[in-house]
Amino acid sequence: MTPDDDEADPCTIYVNLEHAAGCPVMDFGPMLTILGTVMMFFGLVLQYMGRRVQRHFMRFIVSIASFVIVCGICFKLNWLALFDPTEPDQNKSVFLAFFSILLAIVAVVIINYLFKKFLRLAPTFIGLCAGFWFSIYLIAAINGVGGMFVPAAAAGSKDVIGPVWGMVIEGMGSCLGGLIGYNYSAVFCILIQTFVSAYLIVRGSTLIINLGFPNEIVLMQSVSNETNGLVRLPTSFYLYSATIVGLWGGSFYYQLKTEWENGTLDKMEDEDD
Repeated sequence: MTPDDDEADPCTIYVNLEHAAGCPVMDFGPMLTILGTVMMFFGLVLQYMGRRVQRHFMRFIVSIASFVIVCGICFKLNWLALFDPTEPDQNKSVFLAFFSILLAIVAVVIINYLFKKFLRLAPTFIGLCAGFWFSIYLIAAINGVGGMFVPAAAAGSKDVIGPVWGMVIEGMGSCLGGLIGYNYSAVFCILIQTFVSAYLIVRGSTLIINLGFPNEIVLMQSVSNETNGLVRLPTSFYLYSATIVGLWGGSFYYQLKTEWENGTLDKMEDEDD
């Protein structure tokens, strides 16, 4: 709202925005509550079912990862501008948008076909994605801890890990995850399965009552760009992360012990051609 004529500064430009619909307000609370409940439900189911749904779990994770990666590349190429309300109309192309979706679906079909032919492909591919994912959280956590010791007024302070070193760490993490997934497929699949279960349970709870868990997209953008210490993670983020690690470690130990006692830990190596 612009000030009255008596209070207006002649050297200041004022902009008054009006809309026939007034000020629309969107409440995503109920939607996030439903999504959080669904995530917690599937996390508990995955925790309970364990190895019995391992093949279906790997196929689902590989499909989701393939679809997201292709869509992410297309988004970087600005092919998905049609779904971005911030993009101008001249950048929006219906053909490129639907071509991107079609490309992602084709990638899912190809990766599922290869998964049937080469069983180790799934844990290797999941390892690449997991290494990249963990690297993002590692970089964000280190930069967050480093930002705690930088005064708020120091606007020009550099991040502890800059974008270049961040890319190096992400690449190394992806390669390491892929190697572990290829060489220790059975144990690695249990590791990833228990982590996804723990993450769904804790992350789902934050969608219902969030005490400071940041958005994953914000984390990815913060490690890909120099933020000059402006992105600071709350203390609750580290508490949430500790909860995920604790739940993950406990469930991994239990399932690994069960598989070892049942003598089924090397089942994947036996099925691999």
